[in-house]
Amino acid sequence: MPTKAKAKKQSKGKILFVEDDKFLSEMFRQKFVMEGYKPIMAHTAISAVLALRDENPKALILDVVLPDSECWMILEYFRKKKDTKPVPVMILTNWDNAEYKTKAEQLGADAFIVKYQTTPEKLVEIMEDLIKKYEAKK
Repeated sequence: MPTKAKAKKQSKGKILFVEDDKFLSEMFRQKFVMEGYKPIMAHTAISAVLALRDENPKALILDVVLPDSECWMILEYFRKKKDTKPVPVMILTNWDNAEYKTKAEQLGADAFIVKYQTTPEKLVEIMEDLIKKYEAKK
């Protein structure tokens, strides 16, 4: 008896997620997969820059404090690269302070989210809203 092949759900696109906390990154990765995205996980600034070079993410989510740097270098690198299309960038951090918010805004981040004030569901919702805004600009 022939079996029906399951229709493969089309991916909504790649999201580069830069987070050094492995528990948090896995929790958020699972939620983005459930919502149809293909998360690319990076745990250091170096691995994030390599992923930016090799992948074409639809959006970036950056933790501020990483083992080898802060996210600002990644954000500057990405925003100044001439061959990258504009995509939303979200800063996800434990540090709820005005200095980081200002720096994120100055460097072109689209959202500043404090980890303990959000959930994986809310993070996906915010990112999807940002992606829609960017796609509407095309």
